[in-house]
Amino acid sequence: MASDQVVLVTGISGFLGSHVADQFLEAGYRVRGTAREVSKVDAIKKTFDSKYGVGKVEVVAVPDITVEGAFDEAVKGVYAVAHVASILSFDKDPAKVIPATVNATTSILNSCLAVPSIKRFVYTSSSVAVSMPKPNVPCSFDSSSWNEEDVKAAWAPEPWGDSHHWTVYAASKTEAEKTLWKFRDEKKPGFSINSVLPATNFGPVITPDIVSSTAKCVPTIYSGNVKALLGVLPQYYIDVRDTGRLHVAAAKYPDVENQRLFGWVEPYNWNKVLAVLREIRPRHQFPEDVPGLGEDMSKVSTVKEEELLHRMGRSGWTKLPEILEDGLKSMSM
Repeated sequence: MASDQVVLVTGISGFLGSHVADQFLEAGYRVRGTAREVSKVDAIKKTFDSKYGVGKVEVVAVPDITVEGAFDEAVKGVYAVAHVASILSFDKDPAKVIPATVNATTSILNSCLAVPSIKRFVYTSSSVAVSMPKPNVPCSFDSSSWNEEDVKAAWAPEPWGDSHHWTVYAASKTEAEKTLWKFRDEKKPGFSINSVLPATNFGPVITPDIVSSTAKCVPTIYSGNVKALLGVLPQYYIDVRDTGRLHVAAAKYPDVENQRLFGWVEPYNWNKVLAVLREIRPRHQFPEDVPGLGEDMSKVSTVKEEELLHRMGRSGWTKLPEILEDGLKSMSM
């Protein structure tokens, strides 16, 4: 039974990690979460204790995820691992980001090799492991697509442009996920492996005490500062809760194995977000539309991903109006 099974969720203090944990708890699992400092999870753990009962969640400290053996203790006795934690320094120097991100992936996989109880491993990749957003460029992607362009561009000599930190981040996620599949091929572990590649995660926060990552986007627009977000180009969105559900499906269903699961729902740009926000908060004064944003014209099939949501009792993807409404409510807006 799921109630007896423990899932390790790394990076539980983050926007995505907290929701991955929430969805595993919702599905009846127990959760062991990791964070650099246990105290960073106090508010989230308090919310989970109230929602699911005390004793369903424990938190352990992993101060540096890049160190070999960092997860040796954390993985002991667990049934599955959802490796959500990633390096989000957004440093422009590839030497400071890419090897460390790859090392963090290798480290936790090696730790899992020594634990016979582990049957499933789910890696949180990203849409940028396939491609960075390219507004107004028609293209299509599938599970064989990789962002080789940014892997090459990340190591370009200085001077680096203003967006080079995004290039380096994309390269780090690409190289780390490739490392995952290379590990599977070479080590042939006794556990199954899947990856989840979410696009921009929007949605509610687990607790208003912690608003991080892309959860900040909607309050930023709500406050009138859409210009602060223009570095985030038009791309696909997903409800952060659906991203969590894909992680659960990847750990739960035996027939989901060796899959790259795309969390890409529909393309958005900030004008589309503004249009939805004006509908759901008609009395609030929002900024004017931004001219010349362009649109994401890429195509990808998410039939199998929607089928997984159906198996979990959902009607399909959560769409933008509900996502933004729930996000605003969670932050009392």
